[in-house]
Amino acid sequence: MHLGSGMAALLPATIDLLHAALMAAWVLGIPLLFARRWPRVTGAYAAYAIVFIVVNQLSFLFLGECFLTTLARAAWLRAGSAPSSEWFTVRVAAAVFRMVPSHVAVRRVSEALIFVSAVGVAFRVLRDRRRPALRAHEGRSAAVDGMRRIRSRG
Repeated sequence: MHLGSGMAALLPATIDLLHAALMAAWVLGIPLLFARRWPRVTGAYAAYAIVFIVVNQLSFLFLGECFLTTLARAAWLRAGSAPSSEWFTVRVAAAVFRMVPSHVAVRRVSEALIFVSAVGVAFRVLRDRRRPALRAHEGRSAAVDGMRRIRSRG
């Protein structure tokens, strides 16, 4: 997104790359909240999503933008480059999709994704609360089936 000179550009480019990776992990991981196949991965992602959303919202409350955008801008300035004053998500949309969304549009999409994440976390929590009772029932059934098989052999 920016051009800098050599090693000086490494830190701000790394911050921008980290920013992109963290956002992609949050958005692309949302379906995990509704998956039943990998409960530990789903739980880890749910914790990540909660932390990501809280940090993001606090950043916007105190800085008016994501703290990583602020850090990257400062690093680009220190590297001797003229960074964009635009939000990271707007710059990514411009680079990837050749469109420049407004800040309002970015916030609305972000709020929609936060809502979906919240629904997913709630879905996971409610499902996990029911699971111990289901496991106990499944365990008894397996034990009873095992005893029946042993008795039928002998």
